[in-house]
Amino acid sequence: MDSPNGPEIRNTQMEHLSFDTVFSLLSHRRRRVVLELLLTHDRALTLRDLRNGIVEKEHGAEIVAVNNDQVKQTLVSLHHIHIPVLAEAGLVIYDQDRMIVEPTEKIGLLEPLLSYSSNK
Repeated sequence: MDSPNGPEIRNTQMEHLSFDTVFSLLSHRRRRVVLELLLTHDRALTLRDLRNGIVEKEHGAEIVAVNNDQVKQTLVSLHHIHIPVLAEAGLVIYDQDRMIVEPTEKIGLLEPLLSYSSNK
């Protein structure tokens, strides 16, 4: 059954995600890159690993070539905004003390959408 927010993406072993939730989660490029990195590596990554991947993708350069303030801002936005949003949706588990982000099985629900969006 669809939710009041629209149809849901279903998986028998996982909670439902409404289309509105999915579109909101994927609306920011940094969250999409985080999800892509976690899916590509298929394991937990440190916040710094994710930061490095995002900075390199956004700037098209190795992290050492990017302004330190931009690198720091990326880390702060991941820690305070993007990773908590993904954790709240149940896509990742975020250990803030160790700064480790672990994908859950639920992340696979978004893989087809991420594949499509990264090709465009």
